[in-house]
Amino acid sequence: MSRRATTAGALLAAFAAVAGCRTAPPAHEGVRSQNPPSPPVGAATPSAGRPDPRDEVEALLASAQDAVARGDAGEFEDCEAATFQLLDRSPELAVRSSACPAYRDDVVAELAALADQIDDGDDAADDSPPEPEPVAEAHVSEAQEKASKAQYDLPVVVNPEVTSLIDFYTGRYRERLIAALERASIYLPYIRAELKKANMPQDLAWLPLVESAFNPRARSRAKAQGLWQFMAGTARLYDLRTDSLVDERNDPFLATQAAVRHLGDLHAMFGSWELALAAYNCGAGNIQRALRRSKGDTDFWTLRRYLRRETRNYVPALWAVVVVTKNPAAYGLPPIEEHPPCIDRVPVRGALDLDVLAQRAGLDAQDLADLNPALKQRLTPATGSYQLAVPCGLQANIGDVIAAIPPSERVRRFLHVVKRGDTPGAIARRYGSSVDAILAANGIRNPRALRIGQTLIVPRGPVAASERHTVAAASSRAPRAHAAKARYVVRRGDTLYKIARRFGTSADQLQKRNNLADETIRPGDVLFLSR
Repeated sequence: MSRRATTAGALLAAFAAVAGCRTAPPAHEGVRSQNPPSPPVGAATPSAGRPDPRDEVEALLASAQDAVARGDAGEFEDCEAATFQLLDRSPELAVRSSACPAYRDDVVAELAALADQIDDGDDAADDSPPEPEPVAEAHVSEAQEKASKAQYDLPVVVNPEVTSLIDFYTGRYRERLIAALERASIYLPYIRAELKKANMPQDLAWLPLVESAFNPRARSRAKAQGLWQFMAGTARLYDLRTDSLVDERNDPFLATQAAVRHLGDLHAMFGSWELALAAYNCGAGNIQRALRRSKGDTDFWTLRRYLRRETRNYVPALWAVVVVTKNPAAYGLPPIEEHPPCIDRVPVRGALDLDVLAQRAGLDAQDLADLNPALKQRLTPATGSYQLAVPCGLQANIGDVIAAIPPSERVRRFLHVVKRGDTPGAIARRYGSSVDAILAANGIRNPRALRIGQTLIVPRGPVAASERHTVAAASSRAPRAHAAKARYVVRRGDTLYKIARRFGTSADQLQKRNNLADETIRPGDVLFLSR
């Protein structure tokens, strides 16, 4: 039986048991009892004409179950919030008695179980820490013994939950952990330096392993982005640019500066690193609501029952990662060697295509793009100055190369955000492109289907006179069917190999005809298919 089916069956049984405790059973199907049971001693009696709050809770829980069944996370969250508001403003629901020994606790447990079902849909995509499994006391003691050999500047504890997650990271996650540690070697020195400047715990440097496995281009289903998994709204609060051209959440160095500030603010708000970390994962508002539900209990291990699964396992996951990385040899892992990158910065004014620069400077185009992950389209902004990352020691040389590129050859394509009144023809005229090229580059079949706010790739046609002459000559000499193939605009999903196979040539020939340094092509590039 699947885990989801087992969980659903358990929830139905729990719901029936809890509901029986909350409401009086009917005397006969369709007929209410004439003598309903008296309320528990000490419980407030609902006033005449006022609905029994237990009935309201029942209705909210039923709606929450329906939302879970449909996979509607937003509606479930609304039902959950409304349930807790009702619990908070109805004192009679918090009373413990022999008839209903833990009414509020049952409701909280049921909502948490329903929330887990909603969360199940995201685990595969986001690779969140799993639910800790039961472990033997002897195994916990063994983990504590290993952990005791290191010093920590965070309130790390090793309990059954942390022990289980240590097993996860060193067991079935092992290969991905090793790959993450290799990526971490690039960024750890810079992260530690920023934490030291802010007088914050050095062990926080391992948080990106839980967030993104140290992948600066990681993107979650919830659209969190980068090494530190910032949401766009939070990123903008900490001065990170996020738009269709530049997303500084992907810049590991700028994002680290923002993350250190954000963590510092959360710690100042909650006065606890455990709560600050939990808030980093789910938002300060959710932690404040959990504090209200726990009646002000600020102990994380008590508070975690009021949190979603991802958040309640987030802090234990970081503790597990910190324990393992402090003593990798004890878990059969390779030593962690740090290799900070040697990067220089070159100021670039106006738009510059990284592929053009790589070809002119003799650099690998992908390596240059990897140094600048914030440039989503491999284009520097058209306005202002952008600090482009380049390999160490090449700053002066690349500056000279950029200065020597004619303005008309700095980009192979433009980006255009559709505004009210734009048409493909007007956009083509503005950039010296063609309607067919724009539609092809963006995979658009209906030219009337443009949306306001949509970002279009606008290919620029050949700009060199010799290239224009080549195209004209080819057109005049070849039949019309062949002339249509003389030039091709790269579309999304294209590769040089696919294009070559489509037009009966080879990738090597296409690469030579178009003076490409490698097989890298991008949507909007214009390729010559014949000489």
